[in-house]
Amino acid sequence: MNNFTIKRAIFQFPSTKCYKEYEKIDKFLNILQKSGINQIIENVNKKQKKCKGRNSYNPYNMMATVLYCFSEFRSSVRELEKLCYTDLRVIYLMEQNEPSYATFCDFINKYIKPYSIEIFSLITKAIIKEYNINIENQYIDGTKIEANANKYNFVWKPKSYHKKLDLKIKDLIKEMNFEYENEKNIKAEEVIILVTNYANSNDIDYYDIPSGKGKRLTKSQKIIKKGYEYLNKLIEYEEKERLCGDGRNSYYKTDVDATAMVLKEDYYSKLSHDFHAAYNTQVIVSSGLIMMYGIFQNRDDQNTLIPMLKRYYKSYNKYPHKLCGDSGYGIYTNYEFLSQNNIGNYLKFSSWNGEASGKRPKLFFLDNNSFRCLNGNIGEYIFTKTHPRYSDSKFYQFTGCNNCNYSYKCKEYLKDKSQNFRKVELSVKYETFKEEARKNLLSLEGIEIRINRSIQVEGTYGQIKQNMNYTRFRRRGINSVECEFMLECLGVNIRKLFKLFDEPYLIKKSYWNSPTILQEEVFPTVKQKEKKM
Repeated sequence: MNNFTIKRAIFQFPSTKCYKEYEKIDKFLNILQKSGINQIIENVNKKQKKCKGRNSYNPYNMMATVLYCFSEFRSSVRELEKLCYTDLRVIYLMEQNEPSYATFCDFINKYIKPYSIEIFSLITKAIIKEYNINIENQYIDGTKIEANANKYNFVWKPKSYHKKLDLKIKDLIKEMNFEYENEKNIKAEEVIILVTNYANSNDIDYYDIPSGKGKRLTKSQKIIKKGYEYLNKLIEYEEKERLCGDGRNSYYKTDVDATAMVLKEDYYSKLSHDFHAAYNTQVIVSSGLIMMYGIFQNRDDQNTLIPMLKRYYKSYNKYPHKLCGDSGYGIYTNYEFLSQNNIGNYLKFSSWNGEASGKRPKLFFLDNNSFRCLNGNIGEYIFTKTHPRYSDSKFYQFTGCNNCNYSYKCKEYLKDKSQNFRKVELSVKYETFKEEARKNLLSLEGIEIRINRSIQVEGTYGQIKQNMNYTRFRRRGINSVECEFMLECLGVNIRKLFKLFDEPYLIKKSYWNSPTILQEEVFPTVKQKEKKM
């Protein structure tokens, strides 16, 4: 039995455009039926049967209405309530029922929020299967969207303050004649035990200690009073560090999951010089469809790629065949993950723009597991006490710089340019990954993939931010924000689906195809400095 089907006729105006819209909606409902999300609704309904009360609205109509309205730039639940008696298409979907905004909010929290990834992947896979869309090439990018939090209520992680307080507490413990040899920061549980034992041993009750001006306290009373002051401050610092976690240094009081970030455009003054509460949003796009989404608290994109690919694999049981991203993702761990999972490496590295413009060209080349400089000198491994950045990287020394015609470029950003050598940290594995990415990106296929990345994934964010006017989240908390962003991403895919109903030829493997006269790109080479006669 089909669940997403209008079961009874409603009054319709005799308009040709109306009938075309209803036909599109019926096709949309057919896609929802094929996707299998009705099983998710049935599972939730079984749990809801235990609750007694009046009959609820049809959950299948509610699901279709929410998804359709988000695709039509309607993401406010109060706006959904209004559309139920003003928009003929929504009236058709709801079969003339008019649920309140609270009902829509409750439905999203119960039926969509706990199963957001499953709903998104099922509907996206149904669209791909229906139109046999090619998803060989994947493109990843991210942007920061402002959170629904007060602008000036952010809290920094108290690292330095915690260290200073820790030293004060340990000095106070010595005054108590207790021994504490642990080098790590002392915890509040340990402090309260030590202060309580000291108070009991001296037969002093904290609440009997006099306070105010002109009150003389004994040494033991001063120690106990100071101990409880330090304890209160330590509990405050530990709570702030717990809310921040390991991956960030700030949070906001009105939305503790939001992080302080500098946005490209300020929601209030349209400037970009101040910190704001925001989330880092990530999407993977292919053939104009958003394949996967993600909400992160990181201020950069480096550590978001691997979690995004793992979410992609969990939903589609495979990794992308080829992945293209900008230089924000080009770090060692990401390249290693792509290599281990046989994903085509089309990620730019951090020095890509410098090499492409010629301002910061490649200076050291890998040759049979050894490195040579522009002048052809082979680097010698040297031992240093400096800790390397990567586990397999080593320090190399290149000599003969004073007689080298490339030293003007090689030592351009060094403070001491008079030395006849240069020390560099290099990794054979990392340079191999970068060379693979460089070769792929400069090829004809790589040029085509790079241009399509800028068209598809940047265009997707342009549609979300400009066309949908979606520059600020409405909900608070990372789980609610992720559900909201999922509905926006799914709205983009559904808008694409409605276009395909009328124009199936819009399905393309790539939005830009390289012309036959195009040649492989080559980075500018470093010229030797001419010797003065």
